[in-house]
Amino acid sequence: MRYLAFLRLISQQRPRIFQALRGTTAALAALAVAILLKIENPYWAAMTALIVIQPTRGMLLEKSLYRLLGSAIGAAAGLLILLYTRSPLLLTLALAFWLAVCVGIGNLLYAQRSYAALMAACTCAIIAMSGYLNPAHLYAIVFGRIACIMVGIIVTTVVTALFTPVNPRAELFERLHQLSGRVVAWLALQLRQGGAGTLNRQEQDILIEIAEIEGMLDAVCSGRLGSRQRKRHVRGLIAALLSLLAVGRLTGAQLSRHDRQDQRHDYWQGLLAQHLDTVADKLEQSATISCTDEMSEVVAESKVHMPLLGESLDGIVNSLQLLLHDYGSMTSGSQEPAKNRLIRYRDWQEARRAAIRAGLSIGLVGLIWTLTGWSKGPMMMMAISIMISIFSNKEHPAAFVGQIFFGAAIGSTLAVCCRILLLPGIHDPLLTAAVISPFVLLGAFAMQYRRTAIAATDATLFFIFVAQPGVSIAILPADLAIGAVAMVLGVGGAWLAYRHLIPINPAIRLRCLLSAIVHDLAGLAAGDAPARTGISLMRMQHRVTRLVDMATRYDAEHFSMLEEGLAALSIGSCVQRLHELQTSGTLSPAMPGLIREALMALPETINQPQRIKGVLEETAQLLYTLLEQALKDTVREQKTVRQLSTQWKAEGFGVSERRDALLEMQGV
Repeated sequence: MRYLAFLRLISQQRPRIFQALRGTTAALAALAVAILLKIENPYWAAMTALIVIQPTRGMLLEKSLYRLLGSAIGAAAGLLILLYTRSPLLLTLALAFWLAVCVGIGNLLYAQRSYAALMAACTCAIIAMSGYLNPAHLYAIVFGRIACIMVGIIVTTVVTALFTPVNPRAELFERLHQLSGRVVAWLALQLRQGGAGTLNRQEQDILIEIAEIEGMLDAVCSGRLGSRQRKRHVRGLIAALLSLLAVGRLTGAQLSRHDRQDQRHDYWQGLLAQHLDTVADKLEQSATISCTDEMSEVVAESKVHMPLLGESLDGIVNSLQLLLHDYGSMTSGSQEPAKNRLIRYRDWQEARRAAIRAGLSIGLVGLIWTLTGWSKGPMMMMAISIMISIFSNKEHPAAFVGQIFFGAAIGSTLAVCCRILLLPGIHDPLLTAAVISPFVLLGAFAMQYRRTAIAATDATLFFIFVAQPGVSIAILPADLAIGAVAMVLGVGGAWLAYRHLIPINPAIRLRCLLSAIVHDLAGLAAGDAPARTGISLMRMQHRVTRLVDMATRYDAEHFSMLEEGLAALSIGSCVQRLHELQTSGTLSPAMPGLIREALMALPETINQPQRIKGVLEETAQLLYTLLEQALKDTVREQKTVRQLSTQWKAEGFGVSERRDALLEMQGV
């Protein structure tokens, strides 16, 4: 019975065992190759092999390329620093400046470009501290770092690429089809039910799905020719879906105010909903080619009754056509420029905080090293440099580094024992690999579990770094243990910096994102150039997707924040279109003044954090009502702008009162 239970366990764990064996083989093979080539510090090759292993082939190739690029830049910087100074104080100042710059840039970039900048930061510290401890081998250390990374990449690619699946592009394309169909089906329900409250949860689920797809886009499209254009087109579709979601919810709320006895109104509304249902069914069945013409007919029909809604639907058609061309599904109309874009925002505030945090952390540890003259100070500097840079763009780096601290302590302890008891006198590469293989295999297996992945990864990396297999070192056991303690203390120092020096966590990031979105809305209202407002809106849309993604994972009461994000999207869409209408010259004499009045009041109106959700929703409805009236150009009351503004101010009209007044003017 025990034997059968053991076989069942092995069968259940077979995929994880296979992945662990694959990683261990790559690491040990890279170590053996680096030893045979007599590269300085060959264990760096084994560490690289473990780090660049990725779940898809495209990610493997792209991460390897950017790791090599960042390491080359960082190694050159470390070499230059050591060529001009050997003073601990000057080294500290130079490293603090370099890490601050690289970390700041890394927090402004995304995906593997960010990784390259952060690798340049930590590699500079590794080279500088290693060269300081071994000045006679400085050039060999620089060459060895680059050579080991190349060996690790090549060996990992050879060992794992054939067993690594390609990027799941088909799955992404299918999810985009399903998502587009869900949005169109939701819009049909909005037209039928008139913005009933039961649809709120559907809106939130759609927004969450949009955020998930945007978050996985870099990983799915990495490592392929034309990936940048493909990602741009996918983000264009995401922007179009966000725009339709924002306008659709306002349309539903507006329809709920119409007189339900108007049979003609109900007729075209029901007919449009029926056409949208047909389109939604075809989209969800991935029959996009056959429904694009039908969607164009729905767009034309929508523009007659609800121009803004029709324009949003037109954006979906345009984005789907461009995306289909990427996948070789259609050729006509492929060169048409995208009407929607999603521009990634750059968080300058957090980039500054991350840069200052990195510089201060290195400066404080370097000051301790300078004042005490501790021989293991460079080891501590090296560890904190890695932790304070590579993980600075994580959403919750303190929690991340906290897990690494325990992994580093375990891995360092095992490494000291292995180095003292098992590795002395062993010089053969194969025998060295055999001795450390059980430790690496155990760590690689623990990496396959979500709960232990972070700690296990760094336990394995610290084990390899402290044990230094393949290097003949004459060092007292006590010195080896103290060096390991210094490395672990460096990790602890990074945790303190993330937690207390300049704290960062998901709650802080969410508050900053929401504040930035409100600031974006105020900027949109103040802008006078449609091109600038369009770019600002695209950037704000990306902020909203990030807000939604983080809120769903870190905020137990995230539904309120999702509603705020939806309301912000609605306001942004309305403001952009109002700016376009202001410069069109097609409005009645009264409308430009009314639009200016609403936009001028917007920054002060939305700057009420105590009830931000209600204010955003009320403001969105006011702007949409004003926009629909401007698009239809049916102002029934022949009052001048000055009369309307004076009346509203005299009567103390707020957002909701102005909206109701406009609705009354429309006869709604």
